[in-house]
Amino acid sequence: MAGKKRSHGDGGLYKIRGGKLWRGVVDAGYDENGKRIQKYVHARTKRACRDKLDELKEEIRVYGAPLSKSVTVAEWAPRWLETLVKPNVDPKTYSGYKSAVNRWIIPTLRRKKIAALKPSDVAALRAAAIDAGRSTSTARYNHTVLSLMLDAAKAERLCRENVAEHVTRPPISNTVNRGSIDTADALRILEAAAKMPDAAGSRWWFKLLTGQRQGEILGALITSLDFDVQTYSVDWKLEEVPRQHGCGGTCGYKRGAACPKAAWRIPDGFDHIHLEQRFHLTRPKSQTSRIVPLIPQLVEAIKRHLKATEDVPNPHGLIWRNEDGSPITAKQDAAEWRELLQKAGIADRTITGHWARHTVVTILASLGIDHQLIGEIVGHSSTKVTEIYRHAQAEERMSAMKALGGVWEKSLSLPPA
Repeated sequence: MAGKKRSHGDGGLYKIRGGKLWRGVVDAGYDENGKRIQKYVHARTKRACRDKLDELKEEIRVYGAPLSKSVTVAEWAPRWLETLVKPNVDPKTYSGYKSAVNRWIIPTLRRKKIAALKPSDVAALRAAAIDAGRSTSTARYNHTVLSLMLDAAKAERLCRENVAEHVTRPPISNTVNRGSIDTADALRILEAAAKMPDAAGSRWWFKLLTGQRQGEILGALITSLDFDVQTYSVDWKLEEVPRQHGCGGTCGYKRGAACPKAAWRIPDGFDHIHLEQRFHLTRPKSQTSRIVPLIPQLVEAIKRHLKATEDVPNPHGLIWRNEDGSPITAKQDAAEWRELLQKAGIADRTITGHWARHTVVTILASLGIDHQLIGEIVGHSSTKVTEIYRHAQAEERMSAMKALGGVWEKSLSLPPA
């Protein structure tokens, strides 16, 4: 063919359409029938065509085949959720990712091709949330979900790189669940909790003296306590799990819960215990248990609570539960936290229960406690950090928590039994 240029084993480059267009061709292996597969690129100039051909050859070298560049965000996002996310994460995480995808990512980037996403597209996703009046926390979460989605797309040979990694994530919001309670207010909360009947305030002591997540506290089991060594093993968290279609979508009902074959939205092989109604115990966020030291005053508070409630029904073995033995819901916990703040004389309604977690981290850090050690106590997980830093010994963890107790020593006295 006229104008044809070839290098040995390096594809071909030649003119077509009467010399008005350049074509590049390269072998891309063989199909299942043994037939040679060839891939083509086109451009109006020889230089542009050679650049495209070099890019195509590099894709074949790195990935073993050319990238599938035609897949759009609207096509990939649902597939990613159903095939890679849903079977591998807990129900709450899946719901959060699905919400970010359906509410923000698809509406903003719907027709964009995964392989052609640019930093400006990632910026547009951030702008969509901010322009809608949402906090930077929402924008930051959307960015994180998009980045995870693009990591998976890269592994599936849909794009050469995760463009979200090259864009700075939105800053952490200073207004949503990111504050910490100052020491004076924390002291008042501890004092108010100590005065609650039946030592029910031990739940709030546990929150302020261990920094555990809400679900991990509400799902705390008596069997996970070890008073001999003064520790608690974080083995489970309480989670409300929705039901989904078990019929494959053929029953005609829109809501999964109405399906005659409805099943819990639990990934296959995901460890869980069904308690009642929607409530399940699922593994903690890190998927592995961790040991949390309990300072002596907290151990005493929990013992008194268990003694005071030993006649209260407890079919699930929970440390803290309702009078009928049912689990305390997240909504109920939040309402009771606000009531506690009122009893403590704190009127700031922006202080959520999650602030207690940040308070523990902040105070431990201010005491000079190693950040890896803090992470092991409150359950911050990071593979990279774990690879770099050592694992803390039990004695070190207890020393750290005793240091925290020292900050609040004057409020850690219980009223007479």
